[in-house]
Amino acid sequence: MFLASIYLDGNLPGRGYARVEIQGDRIGEVSIAGSERPGAPLLSPGLADIQLNGFAGVDFSDPELEPEAAWSVLPHLWKTGVASFCPTLITNSQERLLRNLRILETARKASRRFAQAVPCYHLEGPYFSPGNARGVHDPALMRPPDWRLFQELQEAAGGNIGIVTLAPEVPGALDFIHRARSAGVIVGLGHTEASPEQIHRAAEAGAELSTHLGNGCPQLIDRHANPLWAQLAADRLSASLICDTFHLPPDLVKVIVRMKGTDRCILITDATHVATLRPGRYSIVGTEIELLPNGKVIRADGACLGGSALAMNRAVPLFMQLSGLGLEEALRAATRNPARLLRRQGMCAELAPQQPANVLRAQYHPEALQVEALFLGGDEVYPSSG
Repeated sequence: MFLASIYLDGNLPGRGYARVEIQGDRIGEVSIAGSERPGAPLLSPGLADIQLNGFAGVDFSDPELEPEAAWSVLPHLWKTGVASFCPTLITNSQERLLRNLRILETARKASRRFAQAVPCYHLEGPYFSPGNARGVHDPALMRPPDWRLFQELQEAAGGNIGIVTLAPEVPGALDFIHRARSAGVIVGLGHTEASPEQIHRAAEAGAELSTHLGNGCPQLIDRHANPLWAQLAADRLSASLICDTFHLPPDLVKVIVRMKGTDRCILITDATHVATLRPGRYSIVGTEIELLPNGKVIRADGACLGGSALAMNRAVPLFMQLSGLGLEEALRAATRNPARLLRRQGMCAELAPQQPANVLRAQYHPEALQVEALFLGGDEVYPSSG
């Protein structure tokens, strides 16, 4: 059956004014027609968020989560330019994790769009140590990694747990990292009080990511022997960053960018279900959190941050402001870099022939990208005619 091509015109940041052809579910020809044109919309791969705890009232760790709720986040995310995201489950009991992974898999099998948008799941915890780096994670539910029990989770997830964030100082962490690496699961380091030596051993064992670098660590650390410097120095680790102006100051963002390089920086939201909701008190896995009127999310006792209410279309320009980088580099941190880390089919790493046709057209504004259209697998999902 012949499918008519769709053509999108706009600026490819750093490349020029272009026409991008969509042929079915793939990108066809990409033609550069000259230099970028002022006022024209930008074209980019759809944004990717590899750490999303929830959105628009839906908490992926909710003990009553149902498949319909899981896929109900899609139009809300499409409005922010997100084509790919990793539903993230935080520290919980084995039984609750098994249940919600099965729910996510049911959603994947029942909704083609959900399956297209979700390359894999992110398990943040429960393999942490109950110290000063725990954040909103419940220390009573933390435990050392056990490969047999993880395989139970992976079976419930249909083999789709693609990222596990753990603390490398917990017993058994290095063996788990070796096994995960061999199984194609990306290991991130986070919520950790590890020594520099433990960080470097974890990287050598196969860890590939520093999860929300600069966060998930104690408020007070040794000026030299601490997990932050070690992760900055470990060339094997990419860094994911929460750029909502609350999690990281500009100086630290600039240092991370200079140490990691723009190719190893990945924008995430770490958003919870409070994103898009009204200010007030909410809970996640039994821990009370509060969304303040300024958009900051804290643990209700004020001891630490509690995730974010950030959206990816805001994260891109905020990253530019905090880092001093241009639009081209910021978009790479929200598209190409996470796609290359995950190495999963269905993610569009760049606008090039034969890439999946996940394409964003938007106008750049300093406060947020204004999404005009989003294509997922070649279909226009935003705006949607229904």
